[in-house]
Amino acid sequence: MYMRLVGTGRGRTRAIEVFALLGFIVAGSLPLSAQQPATPPGAANQAPAGRGGGRGPALKSPEIGADGRVTFRLRAPNAKEVLVAMGSTRLPMQNDQQGVWTVTTDVLAPNYYTYSMVIDGTTVNDPANRLVETSFGSFRSMFVVPGPEPWLPAPGVPRGAVSRHTFRSAIANDDREFFVYTPPGYEPKRSRAYPTLYLLHGLGDDAERWMNGGAANVILDNLISQGKAQPMVLVTTLGYGVNNGPAGAMAAESLTGYTKILLGEVMPQIERTYNVSRKREERAIAGLSMGGAEAVLTGLNHLDKFAWIGSFSGAFVMWRSLAEPGVRSGGGAAQALGPAAFDRIFPQLDDKANASIRMLWLTCGTADSLIGVNREFKTWLRSKQIRFTEEEAADVGHVWPYWRRMLTEFAQKASQR
Repeated sequence: MYMRLVGTGRGRTRAIEVFALLGFIVAGSLPLSAQQPATPPGAANQAPAGRGGGRGPALKSPEIGADGRVTFRLRAPNAKEVLVAMGSTRLPMQNDQQGVWTVTTDVLAPNYYTYSMVIDGTTVNDPANRLVETSFGSFRSMFVVPGPEPWLPAPGVPRGAVSRHTFRSAIANDDREFFVYTPPGYEPKRSRAYPTLYLLHGLGDDAERWMNGGAANVILDNLISQGKAQPMVLVTTLGYGVNNGPAGAMAAESLTGYTKILLGEVMPQIERTYNVSRKREERAIAGLSMGGAEAVLTGLNHLDKFAWIGSFSGAFVMWRSLAEPGVRSGGGAAQALGPAAFDRIFPQLDDKANASIRMLWLTCGTADSLIGVNREFKTWLRSKQIRFTEEEAADVGHVWPYWRRMLTEFAQKASQR
């Protein structure tokens, strides 16, 4: 099961900045049409509104029906208009005599969804729902329509635990956090130490993102239960090597700082606290977008630490700030870096590295604006005779469904030790 533990880590009171990294627009929830049933599912089971100054009965929202319809409820007796916002779609809610607003969707496909409620023009999260999708400095209400995909919770599957750790980073000069998944039946004193996967988020997200909506813990639960992956410890870290988060992510100091924090601050804590292997052959590092660029940068420059390296839609254009000191990354995803830039970023990399790399896995969708720089980097790797495994998914963009599938495949491949 997933427990979101409250601690005194990095503050979340910063003003939220809006970033358009390289022209990406990450897909949101699917548009839906609303239905207004005469009696919403579950309404007959609700107690009448409380009297005598009480708070009234607790509302269940959202309620996921067995048929895939989802019912939202909100108590707002003084409101004039209430909507559920899912992506670009607005679902008008109906008010009953007790001030409870309700709406039920059409049938939804199995997936993760985010939404908010709009009360007389003011957008809020669902107060009855504790399940949220986080980003850097904010969060959104979320729900899951169950189904057979390997990243959705399956009934009867043993669940691992997720723990939150906070620490003071001397490198970034801030308080930050990382999250650790331990598999079902984790044994602190097992004779064989557990392999470890360090997993990185994208720009605008935070250390928790892969665990709530990214579904990394659910994916491992399902794979381990099916015998498709060996039990492992998963660590998700904050991907900014500077203390102003996404605002500073395009600077070279953020990339190099991330590597220093991971190797010098996070990994020592993991290896003191958990029963994990110190062998490079049993360490993997992977990530999506910005995290893919950081995983490859860290992994290939520290093959003494990692043998398994994965990039899902890697934002390798961010390396420009490393190749051209004093220049911030940017200029668009289609702008080429050139072989000389890769030479400066990976100065020690040659065909001798093949003996140390168990797998270098590079994936990207052909509809992603990053496909050009991914192909450019692969061409450079071939010129250095570096072996890698690749996937180019036809007509796939920069989207979470693809990254969940990539983690599912990478975790299985990295289990082949």
